[in-house]
This record gives sequence, C-alpha cells and structure tokens, in this order.
Amino acid sequence: MNHAVPRDPALPQLATALNGQAMAEVFASQLRSHGQLKVQGCAVNRVKYRPRRNCSVSYTLALRDQGSGRAFEQRVAARFCVDGDSARRHAKLSGRVSHPSAAGPTLTHLASLDLVLQWAPNDPRLAAVAELYDDTRLRSCWLPEVVAAMTCGQGRLLDHRTSLVQYVPEHRVCARIDMQLQEAPGAPTVTRTVYAKADAEQRGPITHKVMQALSGSAAQLTGKLRTPRSILWQAQPRLHWQEGVVGRTVLELSPHLDPRLAARIGALVAALHATPVSTPRVDTVAEFEHRPRQVAAILGLVEPGWQPLLGRLVSALEAGAHKLASLPVVTLHGDLHPHNILLDGRHLTLIDLDSVRQGSAVSELGAWVADALYRAVLDDLDPDAVRRGWRAFLEGYADAAGQATVAQPLLAWSTAYHLLCKRAYRCVANLQPGRFEVVPKLLALADSIASAGTVCVDTMRERESA
Repeated sequence: MNHAVPRDPALPQLATALNGQAMAEVFASQLRSHGQLKVQGCAVNRVKYRPRRNCSVSYTLALRDQGSGRAFEQRVAARFCVDGDSARRHAKLSGRVSHPSAAGPTLTHLASLDLVLQWAPNDPRLAAVAELYDDTRLRSCWLPEVVAAMTCGQGRLLDHRTSLVQYVPEHRVCARIDMQLQEAPGAPTVTRTVYAKADAEQRGPITHKVMQALSGSAAQLTGKLRTPRSILWQAQPRLHWQEGVVGRTVLELSPHLDPRLAARIGALVAALHATPVSTPRVDTVAEFEHRPRQVAAILGLVEPGWQPLLGRLVSALEAGAHKLASLPVVTLHGDLHPHNILLDGRHLTLIDLDSVRQGSAVSELGAWVADALYRAVLDDLDPDAVRRGWRAFLEGYADAAGQATVAQPLLAWSTAYHLLCKRAYRCVANLQPGRFEVVPKLLALADSIASAGTVCVDTMRERESA
C-alpha cells in the first residue's frame, strides 16, 4: 500500500528513502562486492525527517549468504542530505567507524542519493552499540557485574542471548538479554531477563538513581506504584541495566482502553506524581511558550496550506501557557502513553522511565487525553468514541490523588498542546505509514479544543469542512 509523504523540493529522494523495496535494490547493489549476499527484505524501522534539511532512516536488512546458506539481519543507519552535504558528512565520519559489520561494509557514500550509510555496529555517538553486538565482551566484561548485582555476588552466568529491542541511530539503544544462570553455588539453572539501555545524552546515571528512589518509595512498597528494578549503571560501556518485567503493553492489548482499566492506570499515574524523586530534568513554562511556534514553523514548511490554522492555534497556546506557572510541581513520567505501561494479570507496571522529570500534573494528563484522541483519529473513529476511556482515567487519577478533577480550561490547553507538539509533529517527523495523512485532522481537533476551552470535539467536523 502506498502512503503519502511530504513533497520536499530539497529532498526529492524522500519517497525512495521510505520505500523498503526500492531501498532493498539500493542495498543489493552495494553488497555485490561483499561475497554472495542476497537481500531478501528491507524494513524501515525509524525515521527522523527534518524538512528542507535531511532525513535519517534506520533499516533492517534480511540477508542470506548464498554460499553458506546462513541467514542473518543487518541494521543500517542512513542519512539523506541536501545540496551535496553527504560528502561532508562522509568525510567527517570516515575516521570514526572501525567495526566491520556482519555484512561487510562499515561506511558507504552514495552521491546519487546524497546519502551516507553507517552499518551497525558503527555509531559515532553510541559506543554502547558495539558493546551490545559483541557477545564475547558482554560475557567477559559486563554481564558478570550485572549477575553479581542481581545475586549479591553469589551467581554464575552460564549462557546468554542478546536481541535488540530498539535502536535509534545516534540517539538511543535498548537490548534484551536472556541469561541462563545459577543464582548461588549448586542452585538450579534459571532464566533471568534484563535490559541494557544507552543514549547519546547519557541519562543512565540519573535514570538509575530515579528508578532506585521509585523502587524504595512508600507507593511502591504499598503496591500503589510498580516500576522495574534498576540493577546497575556501568560507566565504562555507558550501559544502564534494568530487570525485565513480565507483561504486555496496554497498547498491544487494545488501542482504546476499557474504562475500568483506564481508571486503574489513572490511579497508577497519581501514585507516580505523588512520589518525590530528585532529578535535574524540569519542565519550564518558557519551553511550553516557545515550543508551539517552533513546531508550527516546521509543519508550515511541509504544507503551507496549514499555516492559517497553525497561526490561530499557536496564538491560543501561547496565551494560555502562563497558567502552568502557578501549578504545583510533581514527578512526571515524561513519556506517558499506553505503550509504556505493562499489564500482567491484574498488575500494571510503568516502564521506560528514562524521561522522568519534574513538572505540572496537567501536562501529563493532557498528554494522555491527546494520545487517546490521536488513536481515535488513526482508526477513523469519532473522537467522542474514546471519551469514556480518558474520562475514566482522569476520574481514577482524581480519586487516587484525593482531589477534584482537573479544570477543563487547563486540560483543554494541555490536550491541544500535545496534539500539536507531540502527535501532529511526530506524524511529520517520524513519517510512519498512514500518519502523515492524519495531520490535518489532528490540527483541526487541537484548534477546536483550544478555541472551546474544553475537551469537546463536537465542532471538529464543522471546522474540517470550513
């Protein structure tokens, strides 16, 4: 199925970049000099699109060595540039890649597509990627310390298997390691799962301390809050280790939440907000004031026809941002949505706590409502169809927090803000299939909510047709 992509005169290769089949042919031509490798598939994993500037895409290639019959995967990070800038980038990176990839190449320059390719495990900003690809170093250098931390020095690693869960080149990586170990001398063999994370901002030491504080909090000890256990921060490989948690994400179970489950999630978030932790990451009113105009400028480059609506929306958001200054500061998850909550039986667990910060609760509550509305738009549902779910979330939050539900004007401001600055922006910046097409609906919905001062979407269709 073909999906719409922006028409960017500076990046005419954009349609090719997002087409796995077209890129499979590009990769096949580059691998002809590297043995008998056949490209059996090419999947687009991640996209970071900067209008008129560049587009970064990560791919996973399915390869087969026709000589040996061995099948394997190869990850490749691509940067599509403008005005020949790929030559400069290639020269800059040439001295910073040194690890041979499973397929053979390390760094490739394709002037015809103004393209630079980095073949994993090469990553100039994330040395941890190479460590996670090297099973020998993992087993000899890093995993023994992890096992010791988990077993009070009594355990012994017998075997392990590594798989990449997430890799955003030059930004972050997460690997799952399934370990076979003895937790004490003579003990039976058990399987334990851990996750290793690294990011270019080196948030690991802060996240480790935050997660330790959450694990020892009164909310955790009384069962109101559940978060994974942080095991260890290793400074040399810059890896943050966390214990695996059983469960499936709430988003996997259903993109539109049952009110009973939504209310329980609201109570879970209230427990997090009420748990103080020390972190230097703080949301500021200035950021909320400036971000809408920044996003609108980017979206306006992509589609000039959106500019009148964007201008009206930005004015409304800038006028309301100052209201956050008087609100109390709480502990925020920082990236709250149904994909970052696991459900196992009756247990709910908040995961991916790398963005925990201080800020106003209404910001995170509005982000949750915006996510619910966004998923309704994706599925071509009337936004009213998900109202019971997000209302139950807010009621569950208020009950657990022992306070009244958040004031509608504040909630409306926050919801509209996140529809623009998170949901519509990411639909353009990440260009997942089917997302770019829904941006006009998201903008119209945000405009309707901001103008009405309430999360009321009854006028959305009228605005769309106006």
